[in-house]
Amino acid sequence: MSDHNEHIPGPGEPSVPELETDETIAPRPEEEIADVLRAKPDLEDHSRHSG
Repeated sequence: MSDHNEHIPGPGEPSVPELETDETIAPRPEEEIADVLRAKPDLEDHSRHSG
């Protein structure tokens, strides 16, 4: 038995499943970095930088 889930297509179903629109574009490196930076909340007071 294999280690990954295998999908056996049913009658009339394509042998290779179609990708969703957002799955056709690889994530950009800056998106991964931004996700890491957003994982920890920024609690610093930034009010002195405005205005």
